[in-house]
Amino acid sequence: MAQKYTYSRSHPSGHKLQVQWSEKNPKPSILPPLRPSKSRSKSKMKTPSSIQPVKSQTSVELVKNVRGLRKKEQPHAHRGRMQAKIRLMRSMIRNQRTTLQELYNHESFLRKLNQELIKSIQDIEDKMAMSVREMLQQQGILGNIIDVLEYSNKRRVQQLRSELQEWKEKEESKANSLQQELKQLNAEILKAQEEVSFLSTYMDHEYPVRSVQIANQIRQVQQAKDRQQDELDNLREMREMVLGRLYKIIQEKKEKILKSLMLKTQKPYEKILMMQLKSSHCMKSCTVWFRELIQQMKEEIPILTAEVQKMYAEICDPREVVFKDILLRRPKCTPDMDVELNIALQDPLLF
Repeated sequence: MAQKYTYSRSHPSGHKLQVQWSEKNPKPSILPPLRPSKSRSKSKMKTPSSIQPVKSQTSVELVKNVRGLRKKEQPHAHRGRMQAKIRLMRSMIRNQRTTLQELYNHESFLRKLNQELIKSIQDIEDKMAMSVREMLQQQGILGNIIDVLEYSNKRRVQQLRSELQEWKEKEESKANSLQQELKQLNAEILKAQEEVSFLSTYMDHEYPVRSVQIANQIRQVQQAKDRQQDELDNLREMREMVLGRLYKIIQEKKEKILKSLMLKTQKPYEKILMMQLKSSHCMKSCTVWFRELIQQMKEEIPILTAEVQKMYAEICDPREVVFKDILLRRPKCTPDMDVELNIALQDPLLF
């Protein structure tokens, strides 16, 4: 069987929170079981049958039973019975103490369990309050968003309506202008049809005559163009001839003017120019003579160098001439000198 638990608590803000949870399989109780009281010491003596049921009675009844037993007992068994009663009372006291201790333990366990349950309930309440607060905040935010969206949608709808109205007006104006253009086109079409009908009658009756006249006029125009082209060619040739003559005359005049100017400018410097011409001619002749001389000297240089080398080879030190027998120096052999071998021949043997 599924069990359902409900817990309700009023929130300080005025809201009432209800918590429900269900358990399909209820767990067994966590409370420890009460243990039956056991006597730590067993009596060695046997008690009569009238004293055994006293364990389930209260302390007052036990006292009454003890007083009744005192009257009935005999004097010789008084001590043994008293000791048995004392042992029984002690065992009962011990059992009550153990039961009290167990009750105290059970009470402390229940207190702890209740505290844990209270804490868990408080945690659940706090979590539920936080979740409810968050949900309320989200609801407020969503409400604001919905209001903003509704306002923006209204503005957008109004804007679209105004745009639609403007578009309708523009389309109506366009339709009116198109209708006017259509009327104008219809009128132009009627005019074109009238012109076509006129041209059809013209092509049938007047066109052949007019075409012959036009061909004659075109032929006359072509002949006039040919004549005009011939005249233009003649004029071009005449213009070229006249321009050539004028150019020659202008060139002759330019040459005459330049000669006269040159003579006028050269008169004060004529002597100097003549001297410069003579000096330039002399310089030219000198340069030619110097070039020939340089060429001759270039040709003589290798001959002179060979002679100088020969002279250096022939020159000897005077000490070598005077002290020839002492120094015993021989002349150096240059690459250009001829080598003479002076090898003494062996005398033939007499025998």
